Amino acid sequence: MIVLDRLTKHYGATTAVDQLSLTVPEGSICALVGASGCGKSTTLRLINRLIEPDGGRVLIEGTDVASLPPVALRRRIGYVIQSIGLFPHWNIARNIATVPELLGWPGERIARRVDELLDLVGLDPDSYRKRRPHELSGGQQQRVGVARALAADPDLLLMDEPFGALDPVTRDGLQAALIDIQARTGKTIIIVTHDIDEAIRLSSLIAVLENGRLIQQGSPREILTRPANGFVESFVGGPRLGLRLLQVTTVDERTDYGATAEGEPIAAEAPLDAALAQMVARGTDRLAVIDAAGRRGALALANVVTP
Repeated sequence: MIVLDRLTKHYGATTAVDQLSLTVPEGSICALVGASGCGKSTTLRLINRLIEPDGGRVLIEGTDVASLPPVALRRRIGYVIQSIGLFPHWNIARNIATVPELLGWPGERIARRVDELLDLVGLDPDSYRKRRPHELSGGQQQRVGVARALAADPDLLLMDEPFGALDPVTRDGLQAALIDIQARTGKTIIIVTHDIDEAIRLSSLIAVLENGRLIQQGSPREILTRPANGFVESFVGGPRLGLRLLQVTTVDERTDYGATAEGEPIAAEAPLDAALAQMVARGTDRLAVIDAAGRRGALALANVVTP
């Protein structure tokens, strides 16, 4: 569990982070969202002590990070940034092995870990371990960045706009990969993003910041359906509110299990926006549905658009 307790940071007369208190449950993904300059990235840097707070504290599993040597702390925390920051003169294997080497791991253990992580992020070890960063696409480099951040099996993964500079197709693939990685590893992840759709897709907890203050926290559905004020409503909703509500509602919630429909069934756990996309692609107003237990039903367009 990560606890931010009245965390505060000043830069001269400007308060970048103002009495921020937030609890991130173990094994969850928390998205920090808000307008530029609201304190999102500053909060990440306070967590791993790249900068020191002027007030408050950060607790990781009950331990105040101020009680730990900064270098030792950062080796327990994975950090992924938009610019990736791979060492250009090192091959991919050595880039991933950076922290394990600093920790003095044996060579065989490092080699196993490198291959394990390349496989985890969807890169074939035999094809990629000896390549250099300039031989990889931006998306592949970011996958290596995630692997490097996970190399020493950290307690926490911090991600600062990790996919912001990537094209939409690559970004979508990496978001899916991150969801899979988190499900397989159970890591606690805090991600900074300006993209509310990314936050909705990735996270179980969203924290909305404004002028360094925490305005609202909650699940994506709570944030969308019960915004705390006009700023939150405009930031997370706007003209795409209806589509975003479909992202946080499952097919199962709107399925009639006493009905039938033709065609390939959609999974009951899929979000409604995926169902709507399939309806448009197939030119139909009705989809067959199947749940994890094999139960079958049907989803009608009228039930998709019902509030």
